[in-house]
Amino acid sequence: MKNIRSGEFQRAALGIAEKDLRTEFRRSYEILSILSFSVGSILICSFAWSGGDATDPEVAGAALWVILFFSSILVFTTSFTREADRGTLGGLKTLPCSSLAILLGKIIYGTALLFFVECVLIPFSIIFLNLELGTRFPALLLVCFLGAIGLSFAGSFVSGLVMFSEGKTLLLSFLLIPICMPVLIPSVMATVKIVSGSGIAEVIPELRLLIAFLFLITAIMVLTFEFVLEE
Repeated sequence: MKNIRSGEFQRAALGIAEKDLRTEFRRSYEILSILSFSVGSILICSFAWSGGDATDPEVAGAALWVILFFSSILVFTTSFTREADRGTLGGLKTLPCSSLAILLGKIIYGTALLFFVECVLIPFSIIFLNLELGTRFPALLLVCFLGAIGLSFAGSFVSGLVMFSEGKTLLLSFLLIPICMPVLIPSVMATVKIVSGSGIAEVIPELRLLIAFLFLITAIMVLTFEFVLEE
């Protein structure tokens, strides 16, 4: 692995993330397809559970994160796999930065894109699922942001693992389900608590689980991703 200073590492990662985000928003139909899927799923849930009362917190929390999970699949099918399909992966490898800087750039890109989707999806969820959050809205945003980071860590790593495989889109979906469970379970539990009326103090155990998963997958990526990118 190349030895580079911390500032150069961060600039390389941010440059890769900026490049991917520019590409994504230039191809706006991909963003629109992800947003359409997310909002359409919320509307379907709203029609299925139509009624005057607020949706059950457990149902609303699970529905929100299932929709976010499938949205993340749409995001990460265009992460490393797009580089492999277009033949631009060789250009990434020639950059004067470590493989971990490339991975970090993809993680920043995925987190920004997922959080953008969440910022659109959460207001629709509040309106159409009749969620009553009040002052607990910032707590829900924090949980969603940490969940987006966890999904981005897992999704970017798995996207790198399968980018040379045939049927990589289907393989990505299958691998993400078990790997993302340590993110989805505490995120759903925290969201249910917040929708039920709990504050940020009551969801600290779930936030600790999310942070522990981030430390674990970071250690795995540091030890293995250089070999993944070279293969």
